[in-house]
Formats: sequence, C-alpha cells, structure tokens
Amino acid sequence: VENRAKMGATVTKGLALVEHDVQRGMDARWALVAYGGNDSDFDWEAVAAAPEQDHLPRTTLPEFTEKLRRAVTALKSAGVQPVLMTLPPIDGQRYFRFISQKTDGGSVLRWLGDVGRIYRHQELYSDAVAALAFAEDVPLIDVRRQFLPQRDLSGLIAADGIHLTMSGYRCLFDTLADWVRARL
Repeated sequence: VENRAKMGATVTKGLALVEHDVQRGMDARWALVAYGGNDSDFDWEAVAAAPEQDHLPRTTLPEFTEKLRRAVTALKSAGVQPVLMTLPPIDGQRYFRFISQKTDGGSVLRWLGDVGRIYRHQELYSDAVAALAFAEDVPLIDVRRQFLPQRDLSGLIAADGIHLTMSGYRCLFDTLADWVRARL
C-alpha cells in the first residue's frame, strides 16, 4: 500500500499526482481515487465578505467530474484498476457552526439560503463520483451508504462537521478493508 493522500488536496492535485505516477511507471493493481470533499468547499471568508455575490467552490462540479475522469483514464491506460469512493457524509449544522466561529455566520447564512445547502452541495460531489464510476465501468466503494444508516451517525463525524471521529475512521477503514478482502 502506498498512500499518496495530501492534506487539503483537491482533484486538481490528485490528477497531477496520478499523471506523475503514471509517467514514472506505476506498479499497482488498484488505485483508490477519493476526492470531492475539499473540491466542494467554499472560501467562507469571501462568502461572508460579499454574500450578495456568486461564489464558486474550490473546484466546480463540471471541472471536478472532468478531472476525475482524466485520472481514471490515465490509470486505466497504465494498466491500473481505478477504484472510486463516495464521500462520507458531513454534518451541515456542525460545519456551519464551525464556519461561523471564523467568520460572520449571518452573512454566510444569507448567501446559503439555508444551512441544509451545505450538506446538499457536498452530496452533489459524492453523487458525481458514483455516476462517473458507473459511466466508466470502474469499481465503486460506496462509503456514504455505510455511514448514512448508522444509528449514531453524529458520533462518526467530528465537531467541525466535516472530518471523522476515530469511530468514523474505523467505519471508513472497515468499509475499505471489506472491499479489499472480498477481492483477494
């Protein structure tokens, strides 16, 4: 197992890593490609400063989908099986409270319209991953499907609303490990 994860990375960084690894001669059976959380996020300070303006996420959904498709194509061309992963859910209320500690929450809420938009927006990226896996006929590990039915979902998501707790990371690890075990 080689971990190429980078804190705060978006699909743009991921695509560059994939292209670099493919160019240097990647030797792998599978490559787990898991992006979308950072891509779907906004510059909340800019939103708070100008809630009447339009704001784009770090990576727009069409750009996200295209770059993810390019990463999948590059891996396939190198003989590596790409595996996509849906996003663990976020807690929009908690994330809004976290954002509001750092910026003017009232202005952010005016721009959002309602706090639930945070969750819905992130879900669009997770859904795009699933749709791309289907369209490109690549395996999908549906992490979100493992999280959402949990009785104590809030116990799996950290206080900031976007990261996982240790129990959440255990759920994520178990989901990934179950997928791998079934294929070994």
